[in-house]
Amino acid sequence: MRSICYLLLASAMSLLKVDASLAQEPSADDRACVLNAVAKLPNVPGLKVEGSRALPQPQTQRRMVEIDVSVLGESETYVFNCIRNGALTLIQPLGRKPGSQAQGLSIEDRECITSAVAKVPNNLAIKIERSRVVPQSRASQGRLYKVRVEIDVSLAGQSSTYVFNCIRNNEVTVVQPMGIR
Repeated sequence: MRSICYLLLASAMSLLKVDASLAQEPSADDRACVLNAVAKLPNVPGLKVEGSRALPQPQTQRRMVEIDVSVLGESETYVFNCIRNGALTLIQPLGRKPGSQAQGLSIEDRECITSAVAKVPNNLAIKIERSRVVPQSRASQGRLYKVRVEIDVSLAGQSSTYVFNCIRNNEVTVVQPMGIR
């Protein structure tokens, strides 16, 4: 878990330097707010920090911090309230907003993707690039929902695709590995 946090923190540090919303080098307070906010992100396999913003709130010591993330082609923005007082940094999660790519996925598709990602080997060198949901049968027999999930990954410059069958019946999701190609 620490390795994932360090990886996320390193991603956030590089993003601080290129964030277009900051006209100059970020302040120490902005860096502290972003780094502490990144540490509060959920521990999700394949989570990638895409961008960050620390927006000062007028007439206060508070900053609104927005962290843009992606997981398997879905994008979201996590929003935090950051209060700085000397060396003390307090981070309050305020919620999250879906990104533009996440709006096209059904709840069933999201659940199948999340369950399939959990079955990809937990190796920090594996980078999850994208995912696809290929319909096989949707609600053809009552509430039975069956799709194939394909997750494209890269490892040391080599690409491969993990393939899973996902079957949902109401609230139960079963994901079966089908192979790697």
